[in-house]
Amino acid sequence: MRQSPLQLIVCTVFSAVLILGCGGTRLIKTNVDETHRGNPVTDVLVIVIADKKETRELFEGKFVAQLKAAGVEAVSSAAAIPMPKDLKLEKEDILKVIEANGNDAVIVTHLTGLDKSESFNRTGRHYNGYYGYYGYVYTSVHDTGFYSGHVDVRLQTNLYDVKTEKLLWSGESETKDAKSAIKLIDDLLALVIKELQKNELLPVRGKS
Repeated sequence: MRQSPLQLIVCTVFSAVLILGCGGTRLIKTNVDETHRGNPVTDVLVIVIADKKETRELFEGKFVAQLKAAGVEAVSSAAAIPMPKDLKLEKEDILKVIEANGNDAVIVTHLTGLDKSESFNRTGRHYNGYYGYYGYVYTSVHDTGFYSGHVDVRLQTNLYDVKTEKLLWSGESETKDAKSAIKLIDDLLALVIKELQKNELLPVRGKS
C-alpha cells in the first residue's frame, strides 16, 4: 500500500549538502522542491514529535511565535489537538485542524540523532621519577576527579504542502555540544526560517 509523505515524516530521504552556521547549530543537509520556489506558504500547522509533552509544547510554541514574527500565520498542534496517551497523533485529527484553520502547509520536526560522549578529567599532574609517576597515577586512580559530558543533537525539519502532501523543503540540523535546549531550539528556528525565506517558501518582510 502506497504511503503519503505525511505518513512518512520520520523516514524521508535527504539530499544535497549545505553548511550554514548559527552559534553551535548548523544545517548539514537540505532539499528543496524547485517547482514550488517562489510560492510562499501563508498558514502553517506546526508538529514537533517529542517523547515529552513539555518538550513538544515548548518547541511548537517557539516555532509558532517565530513564524508569526516572519509574517506567517501558524498554529501549534499541541494547542489544537489533545495529545493521546501514546503521544501519537492520528491523521484524521490532523486533517480536522487543517480544515478548521485553513492551513496550507504542515511543518514537522523530530529528533534523528543523539550522540553522547563523556571524558574523565583527573586533578593535578605532579610527579618526579618512577615513584613520583606511581604516586600521581595512584592518586589519579583513587581520585574521583570530575566528568564532563558532550551531547551532539541532530534534528530533521520537513515542510509539506497540505493539498498534495508533497515535500516542499527538508533540512537536517546538527548542534555540537548542546548545553541548553532553549538555545538549541532558538538557533534551529533562526536557521530554518532564514533558509525557507531564502528559498522563497516563506514571505520576506518588506519585499513584495
